[in-house]
Amino acid sequence: MSMRFRRMHRILGGVLLGVSALAATAMAQQSPKPFGGAYSELDQRRQRLVDDWVTRFVKVTGQQLDARGFYDEVLPLSTKTTFEAVTNALMTTALTDGSGQTFGDALSLIERIDTVKGEVPGTAGDRQFRIYVRLTPTAREWLQRSREFKRAADNSVYHKGYPLNYREQGTPSIQVSMALDGRLADIDVDYRSSSFPSMLFNGHLSASNSDVRAGTNDERHQARWSGLQSWWRGFFGVGLSRSPDAVETPSALALPRVPRAGKKDITVMASDFLKAWLVEGNAVAAMGFVSERSYACLAENMPDPFAYDRGLAPFQILMNLKATHDALGPHTSLEGLTTGVRFTKPGLRLVPQPHQGQYVIYDVADDVAARFDCASRLTPGSPAKVSHEYGHHFGTTFRVVGPRKAASIALLWAKEDGYWKIVSWQTELDADAMPAPPAPPTPTIVRIKADLLLVNAAKSFLDAWLVQKDYDAAFRSISRRSYSCYDLLRGPDAPASTSLDDAGQKIRASLERVGKQVGSPRTLDTVVEAAEPLHSAIRVMDQPYAGLFSLTSIPNALGDTVECDARARGAVPPDPLPLEYGQAFGMTFRFRTQSGDAPVLRLLWRREDGNWRVTAYEVELP
Repeated sequence: MSMRFRRMHRILGGVLLGVSALAATAMAQQSPKPFGGAYSELDQRRQRLVDDWVTRFVKVTGQQLDARGFYDEVLPLSTKTTFEAVTNALMTTALTDGSGQTFGDALSLIERIDTVKGEVPGTAGDRQFRIYVRLTPTAREWLQRSREFKRAADNSVYHKGYPLNYREQGTPSIQVSMALDGRLADIDVDYRSSSFPSMLFNGHLSASNSDVRAGTNDERHQARWSGLQSWWRGFFGVGLSRSPDAVETPSALALPRVPRAGKKDITVMASDFLKAWLVEGNAVAAMGFVSERSYACLAENMPDPFAYDRGLAPFQILMNLKATHDALGPHTSLEGLTTGVRFTKPGLRLVPQPHQGQYVIYDVADDVAARFDCASRLTPGSPAKVSHEYGHHFGTTFRVVGPRKAASIALLWAKEDGYWKIVSWQTELDADAMPAPPAPPTPTIVRIKADLLLVNAAKSFLDAWLVQKDYDAAFRSISRRSYSCYDLLRGPDAPASTSLDDAGQKIRASLERVGKQVGSPRTLDTVVEAAEPLHSAIRVMDQPYAGLFSLTSIPNALGDTVECDARARGAVPPDPLPLEYGQAFGMTFRFRTQSGDAPVLRLLWRREDGNWRVTAYEVELP
C-alpha cells in the first residue's frame, strides 16, 4: 500500500467515529492484553481523583460501584477518552514562574472531579469533551503566576457561568474556564487553532476541536504532551491498530454505485450491508451502500471542512471497512459479533425484523433525521422547515461485541435513485448518565437603550457584506486598527501578513470569501443570528435588530485589552475591573447552519473621526 494511502488510513482511524478498541481486544489471538482505557493503567494521582469521584457518585445515585468497575465498565468511551486526554495534558504541563522555577504541574490545580462530559449529541460544543472540576484555593493565583497560561478575553457567550478564561500558550492548548468564585471550572483541550473565516460556519467542529479521537487530534496531543496512547482508534466500533494486510484500491469509477441487494426494503438492505462488511469482508460490495452524502461525516472533523478532498473519501472509507473486518477476524454470521441497541428517543419507530439481537432498525421522522445528518451541520443558512413525517429515513443501531463497554453506533439511511443508502452516521447516542456539574452563579444582566447611530452602522455593515455583496463598502467599516487581528486569527496554513496594509487586504479577501460561502440571501435573518453575551460586567443594549446581532456596552478597560495590538502584547483586563463605560461597544453574532451552534464572531466598535468602525475582532469558540 502506498505511503499516501497509509497516511489516509491513519487520518481516518479517528476521524470517522473513534468508537473504541473493543474488537481488537476481543480477538485474544490478535491482542492478548488490552491496553489503555483501564483503571489499572491510570497513575496513582488520577486513580485518587477517580476514587473520590466514584465515592461521591455512589452517595448521590445509591449505586454500589467500586472505582475499577465504574471506570472500566460504566463510563462511556468518549467520557473515558476525555478524562484521560485532559488529565494527561494537565499532568505533563509544568508550571513555571518568571524566573523559570517549576512550582507544580497543571493537574495540581484540581482539588476534585465533579463530572466528565464526553460526546453528548444534541448539546452545544461547550458542554462536551471537558471535565468539570473544583479547583484548589490557590489555583487562580498559580495560573496568573505561571508563564504557561495567559489570561485571555473573558468568555461571554459560551462557557456560561465560567467567564474567566486562562489558556495555555501554543496549539494544542489547555483552556481553563473559571467561575468568578475561582473554584469551579470547566477544562478542555483545544487541538486546533482558530482559522478565520472558515471555522465560523462549522458548529460540529467546535465540539470535535476538543475531542482527542477526532481527525489527527491524538497526533497533535502526543506531539505536545507525552504518555497518551491512542487505544480508542477505530471505525464503526472496531479498534484499528494497523493497516489491513491487503486493500484493494480501485478507481472511484470501479466502486459500485448501487447496492448489490438492489431496490429491496430497508430490512434487506441493512442486513446485506452488515453481512458484506463484517462477515464476508467484501469492502468493495459494502461501498455500494454508502452515499456520497455521508462524506460530510469525514469532512466535519477536518480543520477546514470546506477544503476537504471529497475525491479521497471513498478510498478512506474503503480501507477502513476492510481494516475493520481484518481486526474482527473471521465470522460466519453476525451472531456474537454485534448486538442491537434500543433507544427511547422521540421520533423513532421500531421496525419489526428477525435480527433485533444483532441490530435494531428504526423508522426515523424527517425532522429528527435532519438534526442527525452530517451534511446539514456543514450547510450555511437557516434550517429549513422539515415535517415530522415517517418513511423517508431509517436508522440501524448496534454495538460491536467486546470486553469493554462500546459506544452505540447509528447509521442513517435514505433513498437515492430508489436505493436505500447510508447518508450519515453517529456514535454514542445513549442518554448522558454522568451527573450534571455544579451550577455556577448566573450573573444579572443590565439592559440599556442603544445608540441608534451604532445600530444603523452595525446593520449596514452586515447588509453590505452578506446581502448586497458590496465588499468595499463593508471593508470601509473596518478600522485600520483592526488589521493586526489578521495574524492573531489566521489559520496555520494561511500566509502571514507582510505589512499592515497587506493584513487589511487579507481581511477584505476574507469578507469576500465568507460572502460567497453564504450564497445570495435576500435577508440577513437567513444567515446570521444574535448571540447574546452573559457577563456580569457587560450591559446589553435593547435595539430593533436584536434577533440578528447583539450590541453591548462593555467596560472601557475591557475594550482596551481586546484591541488587536493589546492582545498581541498579552494584555489582560485589570482585576478588579473598573466599571466605567462609554468608549467601547461590542457586537456578537454567529452564522446560521442547518444544524449546530457555530462559533461567535465578536466585533469591537468605537467612534473614529465621527464614524462608527470595527477596531478589533475575535472569535469565541465553544
